[in-house]
Amino acid sequence: MNYPIKTLSQLPLVLKAFRKQRGLTQAALAEKLGVTQQSYAAFEANPAAASLERLFTVLRLLDVDISLAKSGSALDTLSEPDVQPYGQASPAAAVPRKVATPKAAGKPANQQTAPAMPPKKRESW
Repeated sequence: MNYPIKTLSQLPLVLKAFRKQRGLTQAALAEKLGVTQQSYAAFEANPAAASLERLFTVLRLLDVDISLAKSGSALDTLSEPDVQPYGQASPAAAVPRKVATPKAAGKPANQQTAPAMPPKKRESW
């Protein structure tokens, strides 16, 4: 399968398509990578935030190669995949939503509260 990728927003759906084509779940692929399912899910949802090394590691496990081609080449004439770009707004998303604001609850405005949980360790993969 060839997926001409023109924007980073297309990458999550292409990664998901290749993963599903191989018959892998996020948990199964995460296990092969040695990370948690949550870490892989975060990567798949936003691969643009990851390093190229991490992207290539995932692509190797999926048996996927990257080919770069000059614009106007034969690859540009391939049809686009039948997927919507990640993060594309739906008509329902155009309706503004109210943002919940915390009430003062008797606390001074400059007083900060401690985080409920300590930050999690980052996985190195």
